[in-house]
Amino acid sequence: MLKRGLQLLVQKRDFGLLMLVQFAAQAGDAIIQTSLAKFIVFGGNKGLDVEAAPSPDVLLSMVLFLFVPYTIISPFLGVVIDRWDRRRLLFGINALRAAGAILVGFIGIERVGNLTLLIVFLLTLAATRIVLATKAAALPTALGDKDLVEGNAVSQLGGALFQLGGGGVALVATLLLPAEPVAVTGGIVCAVAAAIALRIRHAGETRESSTLGREIARVLSSIWAGLREVARTPKAGAAITTYFWLRFLWSLSIVGIGFIAKELVAGNDNVRLVLTAGGGAAGAVLGFLLADKLRARVPNTARIVLLSSALAGLGTAALGALEIKAAIVMLTFFLGLGFFLGKISLDTLVQEALGDDFRGRAFSLYDIAYNVAWVMAAVIMKIWWTDLHGVLIATMGVVFLIGLAALAMWYRAAGLLALQRS
Repeated sequence: MLKRGLQLLVQKRDFGLLMLVQFAAQAGDAIIQTSLAKFIVFGGNKGLDVEAAPSPDVLLSMVLFLFVPYTIISPFLGVVIDRWDRRRLLFGINALRAAGAILVGFIGIERVGNLTLLIVFLLTLAATRIVLATKAAALPTALGDKDLVEGNAVSQLGGALFQLGGGGVALVATLLLPAEPVAVTGGIVCAVAAAIALRIRHAGETRESSTLGREIARVLSSIWAGLREVARTPKAGAAITTYFWLRFLWSLSIVGIGFIAKELVAGNDNVRLVLTAGGGAAGAVLGFLLADKLRARVPNTARIVLLSSALAGLGTAALGALEIKAAIVMLTFFLGLGFFLGKISLDTLVQEALGDDFRGRAFSLYDIAYNVAWVMAAVIMKIWWTDLHGVLIATMGVVFLIGLAALAMWYRAAGLLALQRS
């Protein structure tokens, strides 16, 4: 898988450029977020890192503030992805946040005011979601239908590595330098992503030229058309629903694990980081290495989705209640492995199921599912988080498996589990 993925980056020019845009955008996103986060106060606590939220109460407030607004505008962005030149969209959104970060860096973070700082921070978060949705919609055109699994695997692993790498570099840099030059550096990286986007030749089918006014008038009808297309295409509808369910398990479990690790190793951030991230990273890398071999053994993408999701659910149900360090590492490992394999296959299902003119709206539904999963996980944390921390995580693992069984019935009824490759 690794060798084939690297070959595709070189052999498929547009795919390679699309991946460079994604990787640079995610690295720039992490650098900007890290440089700005410590200056943003939310509920009396520094930063807006959802996965490191200090309590369920603060977590809910942060999630509502960050995700609800983007959930409202996401369907409109899906229409933009489908109707407008995706190269220019990738250029524009990266250039916009590059300008914001560079401007804040030159003026001075403490001089621009909290509102401006918050707008730039939220723009950075939203821009990454737009870049990823646009990338997912454009990938089949840039790569071709034969290599979607390999392409999605390269995208998932590479994106994670560049985001983690960018965040790590920025974290060290902010310890040695003022935050302003770090923010400017992040803006420059996003500007590089914008420049690369214009070199892509094919990111979607040719669109009928239209005025802005006509496009705005067609937005609502286009959103409805996209929803109908997903609803009448079981392969896409089942994949997006499964993504929501898998993302919900990930969101609730990873935050709960973070809370437990915080109590187990109070004051030792390095050990806590290894517990909450090390196992998950190892699982994700193994998922990348196994994706192609598993596809050869299981000649059906939908079956891989169910198997990988079941792996994540079983690991959560079995290990969630064990509040010990070894159990946390193993739990994050199974979550990382199951989520990574599942996400690769789910992206492939949606890309295979829908035509190029609907993929943008489908992946905007991905974004809505992502946001709703976080809100749902935060609400559950707020209502039911008690001293029996791990019991809630294990219980949600069981609930997840029950829901997954219902999804499997949907897959079977829709004929998605046939032995031939779907």
